[in-house]
Amino acid sequence: MAEERNRYQRKKIFLTVMHVLFLVVTAAGISAMYLNSDYGKGISWVYDEVYEDSPQFSTRLEQDIEKIFSYVGYRDVFETDGKLDMERTIVGISDGPGLSEELTLDQLVRYAKTRGYYLDENFTVQGVPTSMDDDDDEITVDWQSYNPNFMDRELEENRMTREDLALDVLDHLGDYYSIYYNYIENKTNMHFRIAYHSDDGKDQIYTNAPELSVEEMKASGRYLYIPGNTIRMESNLADVPVNVAPYLEMWNPFGNNKYYLIVSVDTSYPNDDTYARQAAQYNSARDNFIVGMAGVVVGMVGCLATILLLMMMSGHTFAGSEDIRLYPSDETFTEVGLAMWVICVFACLYLGKLVGNRLISLFFKEDQWGYWIKLMRILVIYAGSMICFFGMIRRYKARTLWSNSLTKRVIDHTQDYRNRAAFAFGMGIGFAMVLFLNCMMIWSMFSMFLIEEKTIKQKMIFYAIAVFFALFNLLIFHLMFSKALQMDQLDGAIRSISQGNTSLQMNLERLNGKERIMGEHINNISIGLDAALQEKVKSERLKADLITNVSHDIKTPLTSIINYVDLLKREHIQDPKIQGYLEVLEQKSQRLKTLTEDLVEASKASSGNLKLEIADIDLVELVQQTGGEFAEKFERRHLEVVSHLPKEPLLIRADGRRMWRILENLYNNAFKYAMERSRIYVDVFQQNGRAVFTIKNVSESPLNISPDELTERFVRGDVSRTTEGSGLGLSIAKSLTQLQGGEFDIVIDGDLFKAVVSFPVKWTTIEDCLDKLDEPGTELGTADEVYKEMIETEDSGGNIPKSGTDNWTQ
Repeated sequence: MAEERNRYQRKKIFLTVMHVLFLVVTAAGISAMYLNSDYGKGISWVYDEVYEDSPQFSTRLEQDIEKIFSYVGYRDVFETDGKLDMERTIVGISDGPGLSEELTLDQLVRYAKTRGYYLDENFTVQGVPTSMDDDDDEITVDWQSYNPNFMDRELEENRMTREDLALDVLDHLGDYYSIYYNYIENKTNMHFRIAYHSDDGKDQIYTNAPELSVEEMKASGRYLYIPGNTIRMESNLADVPVNVAPYLEMWNPFGNNKYYLIVSVDTSYPNDDTYARQAAQYNSARDNFIVGMAGVVVGMVGCLATILLLMMMSGHTFAGSEDIRLYPSDETFTEVGLAMWVICVFACLYLGKLVGNRLISLFFKEDQWGYWIKLMRILVIYAGSMICFFGMIRRYKARTLWSNSLTKRVIDHTQDYRNRAAFAFGMGIGFAMVLFLNCMMIWSMFSMFLIEEKTIKQKMIFYAIAVFFALFNLLIFHLMFSKALQMDQLDGAIRSISQGNTSLQMNLERLNGKERIMGEHINNISIGLDAALQEKVKSERLKADLITNVSHDIKTPLTSIINYVDLLKREHIQDPKIQGYLEVLEQKSQRLKTLTEDLVEASKASSGNLKLEIADIDLVELVQQTGGEFAEKFERRHLEVVSHLPKEPLLIRADGRRMWRILENLYNNAFKYAMERSRIYVDVFQQNGRAVFTIKNVSESPLNISPDELTERFVRGDVSRTTEGSGLGLSIAKSLTQLQGGEFDIVIDGDLFKAVVSFPVKWTTIEDCLDKLDEPGTELGTADEVYKEMIETEDSGGNIPKSGTDNWTQ
């Protein structure tokens, strides 16, 4: 075990070292890219641009063209027959009336030497001047020819000392030497030719490549060709210098358009000059940039991979262990750990400012100090962040990140107060806080954005606020979404309970706060409802069993009584008094038999314990038969039946025996409770795809009772119970209707009693279906799709297959 722990610890150390190495590679790659001379151009220049298309090349060429034209001026001033002429007169001076003097180049150079000035190897004026008597004596320069920047040599009078004049001439002479040395005497990759032709055949040509033709110069690489007889330039340069054409016209000695300029750069760079050195530096910078990019990619991938591996291993003492090792700093409060991290980072940054900045100034160039100071700060913050990050990882694995935080303790201590607070109040406070923080962050970002030149600190603060703003609002959205999910869970539970699932128990693990308390209440309600329902079901079952058992026990002696009454009546007893007793005995025994049968049927109907034999039934015919059965009975109470029945059949799917019992109970109810010598209205019609039967009458007794109560067991409209009846007829009718998929309703309007029974209509032919569809008020809704299917499946005889209509209900 100890060896395994040591091996695991060595793996951690190895990954840490590798992470540091990858971090160094990343920093080196970023430095190689950032300190590159082409930093700021993105990465497209690496594969899209060559040195000849770069700004460095264009700037160099433009400077060289200016020097070429300077050489054109200097050659006419300092040379005679193509050689430097020190005896040429180049300036005229005067030192008062009649004291004029013309000075040669040699005189001015020797005077500069006497004052201690000379030209170094770069043709720059150097030296320590010596004092002379005429140091402060000023002279007037009447004219000068050594400055090629002026076409008119007759300048205005200009007063200066002889020393200043000598230095001015020496500066121009140095420029001449530098141009001649770099572009004429030594080999260079830049070739030029400026040719002016007079109208009388004279030529004035300035070139450093007399052996090359114009076409050869064009073919050597990049070139610029400007003829004088057209406005069009010919060039393959990325950027054409803008000052060439004016210079050509400025130095034109013949005043015509018979001239041209050709400047080319041999891009094979056979000679060691500025172009060759810049091209080498450019290619080296490109290679360094590519290496830097590769280093950044490799370093970042390596850093990410090692971080992920260290995250998985952090806190564990060996592979597969469940125990998490916490350091003393990990056992403090989470907020204290974060505060310690902030303090340590700021302390290290302050120490780096005191010591690191001075060390950087010792090892790096001044123009790079800013970058290295920034890199040092970033590395310090990164190192501190990694230490804090892995501390948080260990806390998370040990499940102490939240449990051992001051925030949780504050929340726990204020839980009771928050639970007692109203939901709307809590939402209002939360919204106000979120709105305030968002306004503060937006205002801060807007203020930072308005700063035109931001420092690195201001940029970091701006981006930090922007990231925090996004994360904060994502957190708020997550919390709102979580609350919405919890509310949906509560809503689903309440809906499920309302639909009859009283045994539902919510999973409270994903609920918190008030939602968890509501979930507990819902679970308690569900438990109470389920217990009450179970108790009710048990009670109903006991009632049903009691009714069945009692009815069965009564049925045997009752049958004997009825049989013996029948036997006594067969004896033809002549005594009227005894015959009266037998009549009463027979009536009461039959009533008791009917009551017993009603009790059993009501029990079976309410519990659904009935076997139905569903078949096609013509409701119109069934109502006619029922009316015929009760016609004689209604006449005894002088009740007139007014029927409105359709002529065509109206088929429904139902159990014929049970439908007869429904109608029998309704007709019996009308017979018993209708006002004597009144009318009973019976209607059968089709409406909205349903066959509807209604029966209505005026009650003889006041109906001081609701329709729902009338369908309960043992409830009668005749409260005084002066009429015969068990109070089960309507209850049985309603239960049997609902068992067969129908609807049963009772309407009471004063003393008017109305019962409505409806069943879905069964249509048997396409013609019948079309007739029904044409009837006003017929609405099928989603049955349209069924109708289309019926048309598609119609057989040759016009009948609809049974499978297409068995389940067709509105």
